[in-house]
Parts: sequence; structure tokens; C-alpha cells
Amino acid sequence: MLKHTTKFLIAFFIFTQSIAMAQRNTKSSQPIASTLPSVLQVYDLVEDTSTAEATLALEAFVTEVLQRNPKLQAYKTRVQSSEARVRQATAWEDPQAAVEFFATPVTSANPFRDGMETDYSIQQTIPVFGQKALMGDVAEANVRMTEQTAAAVERSLIADAKRAYAMLYSAQRRLGVNEENQRLLKQIVESARAKYSVGLTSQGDVLKVQVELAKLQNERATLQQEIVASEAMMNALRSSPANTTIGKVAEKQPQQFTGIQDELFDRSLNDRPELRAMKYEIEMNNAEVAVAKRMRFPELMVRGMYKDMKEGTDQWAAMVGINIPLAPWGIGKYSGKVEESELNVRSSEQSLADMQNMVKAEVRDAFAKVQSRWQQIDRYEKTILPQAEQSLQSTLASYQTDKADFLSLLDTYRLVQMFKMEYYMVVGEYFSNLASLERAVGSDLR
Repeated sequence: MLKHTTKFLIAFFIFTQSIAMAQRNTKSSQPIASTLPSVLQVYDLVEDTSTAEATLALEAFVTEVLQRNPKLQAYKTRVQSSEARVRQATAWEDPQAAVEFFATPVTSANPFRDGMETDYSIQQTIPVFGQKALMGDVAEANVRMTEQTAAAVERSLIADAKRAYAMLYSAQRRLGVNEENQRLLKQIVESARAKYSVGLTSQGDVLKVQVELAKLQNERATLQQEIVASEAMMNALRSSPANTTIGKVAEKQPQQFTGIQDELFDRSLNDRPELRAMKYEIEMNNAEVAVAKRMRFPELMVRGMYKDMKEGTDQWAAMVGINIPLAPWGIGKYSGKVEESELNVRSSEQSLADMQNMVKAEVRDAFAKVQSRWQQIDRYEKTILPQAEQSLQSTLASYQTDKADFLSLLDTYRLVQMFKMEYYMVVGEYFSNLASLERAVGSDLR
């Protein structure tokens, strides 16, 4: 609405100046009405002539990032790798098979033929006290921790994607305002030149408008650079060539975020993937403590043997044994492992407490930025932009009755366009801060 109001005011300005010039041009024999365009015709000249483009929706872009980003795929592969460790951790030790030869003459190279006895045996260590099951618990906790680490990467990518999208949205909308301003100023330049040719204005007024137009052209170059940077980031996130043109992003009307800070604190402590990963790390370290303590229990070793006797009846034999983890010269490695694992648990708990504090700080900071930017948006929409448009309309009316000079009109127009640029800048920051708040909480807010 504000965009069309400005266009109409400028069109009306050009139209009235055309009337004034026609009235001064006494050499023309044609009726004034026949030589002048209507206000609506002039309005059409400054109307946006850009063709409709295919737009990129935020949800579609985020989905594409999550499907194609190689960093996220790498972390998901790590999850699969950690899952494969579970089978390794719970597997028994390999059995041992052996062949022993007895009483083979030193002059013989064939113990099967000349030996007095050949023994065939197979031996297996059996973890009868559940050591392997506890090692499986360690591996399972590591899988859960790795999954949450991958989830944290996913949340970071979502936030990065939304921030890049917000940057591109803001830059494209500001570029649109800039191009609109250039079209309108070009019309004013032509009007000012025509007025100057018939003595209705000074050359200074013409030069001022030309300088203003040159400033807009410089500003356009800066905005185009912002768009290129945003597109490059978006292409990197979705693993596309850096020079891929994205096109116009979809229109997105800012909506007030009505969340409550204390509720966001609670959600972040439950939803934040990094905190979940650290909790699983504590679980894993506790399982390692249990493993270290269980390693003090002996493991059972069994062996079966078949004795192939050259002379006499074949025989069989069996052996049952255990290791002795309580030997004085080896007990230190078990007690040391228990102590190490318990200290790891304590360290993980302390790190978790610190991370919880940092998460709350991130939530509070992001929440404050969201609230601040929304207040600015609200003031722009309800107060600043409407009043600026009214001021432009009033100045234009005063200019038509010679109560305001051309410079005052130009300054008022410049102020309106500056407020529009600031508005879209704040809108982009609002969307970006919402993405940061979602990242701090660890889940979608809407």
C-alpha cells in the first residue's frame, strides 16, 4: 500500500508539473488537455514493470539443504559407523584352535607319520559375568550421543539456511525499493529538465535530482553484492555451484512471536541436541565405570582336546580355567580404570551444567533480539512509514502552492525511501534472529 501511495504522489507531481509547463508554453496552438497525459497514464509509467518470477519458498529450501548438504550426510554416516561398533563390543573373543605334536624323532620331518601323539584342541574364553553386555551398553550410549551430535548439525544447518534466506529476502526487497526509486527519480529528472527549459525551476534543482539518482545507483551496486553473497551461502548449504542463480525468494509477512522466555528456557533444556548428547555421554561414562568394575571378575576359559595316539587307544581331554585379575602385580590397572571412568563422569556432569547455562544465555540473547526487532517493525508499520507518507503528501501539496521549495520535497521523498530501506533491513534481521532463537532452543518455534 505504501509503495503504491508513493508512486501515485510522484505521478501526481509529474502530472501537475506538466500542466504548469503547458500553461507557460504559449507557443503551442493545441489545447492543453490534448497535450497532457492523465495521472493514471503517468502512474503507469512509474509502475513496476518487472515480470513475474518463480519464487523459492523457505520450507522448500530448508528441505533441499537437509537432503543435499554433505556435512550432514557425513555426520549421519558417523552414526552408522557407531552402530557397527555395538556388534563389535558385544562379540566374544575368537576361539583358538591348535595342533600339538609329541615324541617325533629328530630325524623325521613328518610328525603325522612318525610322531607318537598328535593333539587337536579348541579353546574359548567365555565372559560369564556380563562384561560384554556392559560393553554393549557403552557402545549403545555412544550411538545415541552420535545421533544427537548429528541432530545438532542439522539444527545448525536449518538456522544457517533460514538466516541466509532472510539475508537474501532483505537484500532483494531493498533492491526492489532502490529500483523503484530510480524509476521515479528518472521521471522527476525529466520533469525538472522540462521545467528548467521553460524557466520554471533552476539548474540546481535538476542537478540535485541527478546527484540523488547517482547515489541510488551506487546503493544498487552494494545491494547486488549482498545478494551475490547470500546466494553463494545458500548454494554452499545445498551443495550447488556457487554461481547458481537462485531467483526471487517468496514474499513472507513478518508475524509477531508470542513465546514466553521461561517456557523457552525449559524447552531448550529438553530439546537442545547438544545437551542430549552430553547426557548420553554421561550415560556412556557411567557404563564404562560398570565395565571397569566388572573387569575385576574373572573370565572362564574352556578347552577340549582330542589325542590321536600312534600306539594305544585314542584319548580326549578337557580343561576349565579362569584368569586371575586380583593378582597384586596387575590389580592397579583395574583400579586405575575405575578411577579414570568415574572422573570422566564427573567431568561430563560439570560440562553439562556449564552448557545448560550457556544455552539459557543464548536463548535470552536471541529472545531479546527478536522482541527488539519486532518492536521496530511494529513502529515502522504503524507509525513511521504512514506518517512519512503523510509528510510527503503534505510537502507535495505545499510545493504545488509554492509554500515549499523543491529541495524540501526531495528531502521528504528521500526520507520516505530511507525508512522503507530500513524497514526491510529490520524485517530481515527479525527473521534471522528468529532462526537464531530456534537454534538456541533446539526445535522449531512455529
